[in-house]
Amino acid sequence: MTPSSDHSSLITLKQWLTRVYVRSGMIQLLMIEALLLSVVLTAFFILNQSHIVEAHKDQEQQMIQALQSKTDWISAQLQHVQGSLNILRNQAIRQTMTGALTDEITPIVSSRHGVLMKPRKDEGVSVYYSVMSAYPDLRESEIRRWLPLSDVMTDIQRSNPLVQQVYLNTSDSLNLSYPFVDVNQQFLPDLDVTEFSFYYLAAEQYNPGRNPVWTDAYLDPAGKGWVISHIAPVYKGERLEAVVGVDLTIQGLINELFSTPQQWPGYGILVGQNGNILALPPEGEEDLGLTELSDRQLSFRNVNVNQFRPSQFNLYKRADLTELSRLVAHQQAGLAQISLNEPSIVAWNTVPGTGWKLLAVTREVNLYANAIRFSEHLFDIMTVVVGMNLMVFSLYSFSQYVKAKKMSRYMMGPLDYFREVIKNSGHDEGLLLNSPVLEIHQTAQLIQELASENAVLQESLNKEKNQARQQDSYFRNVLNSIPLPVFDTDKEFRLKGCNQAFERFFGRSESELKHHLVSEYIPVAPPAHGVSQQNLTLTNAEGSGRKVNLILIRHSSTHARSATHPAVIGLLIDLSEQYQEHDQVRFDRDRAIEASQLQTEYLQAMRREIEQPLQDIRSLAERISHHPEHAESILHQLYEKVETVNLLAKDSWLNAPAIADKEQELRSERPDIESGLSGFNVLVVDDGPVNTMLARSVLQKVGYDVDVAFSGAEALDMMQRKRYQVVLMDIFMPDMDGIETTRLWRQSEIRLQRTPAAIIALTANVIESERQQFFDAGMNEYLAKPYHPSELRDRVDYWRSQYASGSIEV
Repeated sequence: MTPSSDHSSLITLKQWLTRVYVRSGMIQLLMIEALLLSVVLTAFFILNQSHIVEAHKDQEQQMIQALQSKTDWISAQLQHVQGSLNILRNQAIRQTMTGALTDEITPIVSSRHGVLMKPRKDEGVSVYYSVMSAYPDLRESEIRRWLPLSDVMTDIQRSNPLVQQVYLNTSDSLNLSYPFVDVNQQFLPDLDVTEFSFYYLAAEQYNPGRNPVWTDAYLDPAGKGWVISHIAPVYKGERLEAVVGVDLTIQGLINELFSTPQQWPGYGILVGQNGNILALPPEGEEDLGLTELSDRQLSFRNVNVNQFRPSQFNLYKRADLTELSRLVAHQQAGLAQISLNEPSIVAWNTVPGTGWKLLAVTREVNLYANAIRFSEHLFDIMTVVVGMNLMVFSLYSFSQYVKAKKMSRYMMGPLDYFREVIKNSGHDEGLLLNSPVLEIHQTAQLIQELASENAVLQESLNKEKNQARQQDSYFRNVLNSIPLPVFDTDKEFRLKGCNQAFERFFGRSESELKHHLVSEYIPVAPPAHGVSQQNLTLTNAEGSGRKVNLILIRHSSTHARSATHPAVIGLLIDLSEQYQEHDQVRFDRDRAIEASQLQTEYLQAMRREIEQPLQDIRSLAERISHHPEHAESILHQLYEKVETVNLLAKDSWLNAPAIADKEQELRSERPDIESGLSGFNVLVVDDGPVNTMLARSVLQKVGYDVDVAFSGAEALDMMQRKRYQVVLMDIFMPDMDGIETTRLWRQSEIRLQRTPAAIIALTANVIESERQQFFDAGMNEYLAKPYHPSELRDRVDYWRSQYASGSIEV
């Protein structure tokens, strides 16, 4: 059914609401109820305020009395500590007198740093005598003079649970303390105890009256954590002989003070004379934003300077408690309101004899609980009164129930109609719109039209989504079927998608790579249009560099829907294996050329070596024909020359002892060889016999002692048995190359404490970056193959002079 087009009998929504509510008389009833409730609430408020004032005064007075009781308990405990210290002080004064007993039994030992100490055998009192002593020869007698105090110190510590440590310190840095402390682990050898507050505060400068004094909180060098000390000077005449003291740990003070529930509904804080917080329970830490300091925050291992608590632990220095700190500092006792995590009440009192302040802190809601409960009771009564008024109003409202029900039908009927029309995409399906309101009928017509249009748009949108999902699935299957890494981007060159090969190459999933700029992974700019191609070196997921050919294709379509297509498609072609094969072919070619050139040098050197023995053989043959009477002697010489030629022709002539002897004989016959080279050792490290033969032949002719190693391992073994001044190191060798051999060589030199040898790299066709690797490994110079013999001799001569002058740097 469609809404009626005849609107003459309809009224507006505003007219209808006015008839239902304004004419009902509800306004007058509401005004009367409001006036009555105002009178009742005012009376309750005055009564509540009067009771709160009296209850607060009573609760505050009880809190002050409980604080006074706790203060008296603390004073008694501290007087007990002071009395114990006075006993120790008097006993120490007796020990300064002539004829006092000494301890000759307790073993005293010296640490490896020179500190005198007592070994850890009987626990008991620990002994520490610093190496800073002005009288080192008198240290042991001084220790034995004070050791009789051990029993008194032990009794004092055991008799009072607050006392954590009892000690005696002298101006010569002697320390006796109980319980036992491992001084070798805890104290530095040169610790000066006079620099700490637990000594100098008792000295004449700070304590001219020579009275016992309390220190502020500090970090104990003996490892007890944060402590406060009660100390007293021990004088012999006008000389300060020692300072005795007892330590109370902050944690122990907290445990003793706050182990039992407080007599007020809160917690306590103990503050020193200078404002430092001495004891603070966990509730106070939370309110003041502090955490009790421990060894996890400030290490007390090897403390050698005064370490006091940070400024945030000083009540008088906190900017957030300025008013409270002013009152506490200048008044012996009092009470104030402050705001911590919640509104709170603070009362304080002064501990006699110390100047310490004990603060009682409680939240207002806890202290004034009775007053709050009374207020809540009044609120309950007020609630009953309000409820009765509401009952009266409800009885009157019941008479309006029928009208309200009719209003509900008028309002809910059209709403149900609208909901069904929208659900049915604009069709009312025979539904009846029962409402006398003109605007509701107009709204129904608009909803029908909008619902019909929405159904058409929704159907079109669903078709578009299905097509997009099909295209995306087809494109993704095509990408994953390609074995090469492929990716696509948007017009900003941000990654939209990639195939599985691309994910494997970079070791990341598509979801991790999406929306990142491609240039973050591939250092390249996208082409303006068309196709671009370039070669790059990229690091893959395994961390190895791969040479790739990158092909980028940018779409240039002007189709209206081209914005949904990827702006750039990229393809990576891995060329690393082709480059490796190319480099291997080039390396093999260079090695073949090198071997050929060195072989030529070898044959030339061999010819020169054999030439002279052959001439000698020819001369000896002629002498036999001219002097047959000397044939036997000449034949013997001829036999030696033939043996020389035979050995020179063998591949292993470099290692033959006979050749070495022959070379020594030839060297002695040639006066032109430099006699100054004797004893200068050169090692040739090369896996090619031709290379080693040439180098050895060239250097031995000028007088050098030359040895040969055919591998890196053999070279390292030879250097353990013989010192070499110059090493010719081939780079490319099997098993261990020249770079690794050089590193191990340099390490062995350091271990054996030898003067560094000059190491010359021998190889061919190496780029500049690879040469830098030689120097980084510890080589001194690079000589390219093939080299001229004179060039090799010149470089060895140069490094011989550098070695002799001690100028070789590694």
